[in-house]
Amino acid sequence: MRIAITGTIGSGKSEVSNYLRTKSYDVFDCDKYNAYLLKKNSKAYIQLQEAFPDCYEKGKLNKKKLSHKVFTYKTNKKKLESILHPLILEKLFNKKDDPLFAEVPLLFEVNWDKYFDYNILVVSDEKILIKRLINRGLDIEDIKNRLKNQMSVKEKIKRADKIIYNNGSLKDLYKSIDKVLKEIL
Repeated sequence: MRIAITGTIGSGKSEVSNYLRTKSYDVFDCDKYNAYLLKKNSKAYIQLQEAFPDCYEKGKLNKKKLSHKVFTYKTNKKKLESILHPLILEKLFNKKDDPLFAEVPLLFEVNWDKYFDYNILVVSDEKILIKRLINRGLDIEDIKNRLKNQMSVKEKIKRADKIIYNNGSLKDLYKSIDKVLKEIL
């Protein structure tokens, strides 16, 4: 069984994943694998360098340039996704753990919910999200841009199989996770 964990930036997806790992579940982190694919000698390196040559300086990827290109022009975003997404899915599908959890930040935006038996949406109030992200060092303008580039929470709630509200303490979050696990496993 494959179970996706998703939510907007700052909602607590990683905290859910970390808790699941303490319970000995395997959790595949799509963002971490994506970051690995951006490194030299990865399967995607040559393809990325050919697709975005001006984002490389002395053979090294300038992530800020790439990010700007991708979030400014939709065609670049699609080009990047056409290189990275098949490799991420290949790695995910090669995992044989049962259940297998996967942290997929943009699950609904890229329509990957079809690859999972269940999805769990982690939701937090916007004020709490913003406070968490400011504590991570992001400025308010960057936070709003990132949130703007994600599907609305209302739309995600409509598509979610299970919802975990993360507005309280870690203890409250862990209780919510345990409740959802009992319902789906």
